[in-house]
Amino acid sequence: MPSQTSLALRLRESSQLSQMQVTGMIPPERVAEVLEDAGVTFVLAGAHALAGWTRMPRATMDVDVVVLPRHHKKAVKAIQDAFPTLETTDVEVVTRFADPATKNVLIDLLKPKDNLLKTVFEHSVRLKIAGRTIPVPDLEMAAAMKFAAMVGVYRKRADKEQDGVDFRRVVEANKTLDVERLARFGDFVYAGGGAEVRRLITAIRKGEPLVF
Repeated sequence: MPSQTSLALRLRESSQLSQMQVTGMIPPERVAEVLEDAGVTFVLAGAHALAGWTRMPRATMDVDVVVLPRHHKKAVKAIQDAFPTLETTDVEVVTRFADPATKNVLIDLLKPKDNLLKTVFEHSVRLKIAGRTIPVPDLEMAAAMKFAAMVGVYRKRADKEQDGVDFRRVVEANKTLDVERLARFGDFVYAGGGAEVRRLITAIRKGEPLVF
């Protein structure tokens, strides 16, 4: 399993790649700084948080953060104060902040409405970057969140296929992954999700294509 130092390094690489490739991209460490200073409990999610577990950082357009429900309003105000030019859109599961010129979403404050995200705060690893603390999902939780995205009903097919690639890379890069723990998280996604997780991991370890 990668060390916290390795995880932090991959997160920094993900941030640097994104800043080089995405115009107006806001670094995850800057978002973490704003939320930490505001006293918000959060966990970084998305491609930035996954970079250490895949060991293959890649660029991404936005910063995804799961925010403790009772801190959500405080988090929204902190982001609005720090980035006053961004447009805010609030829906049931997320508050989004977008560039008004490009309409690209730069920050997502996720509301933990489902059973899996409700537990993410208990299953995280705290990374130290530039004197700041950035919590990211632990190995099995990160894989479970990717599994949830893979099977998401409303997610676009191309995005789900990328999720499948990310899930495979997490499994392949971490031989010590606790399959039974991950399967328990899979059951949080839907009844029987744990059995599906086991099937997918078996396919990956056999070098077979993923069908989901």
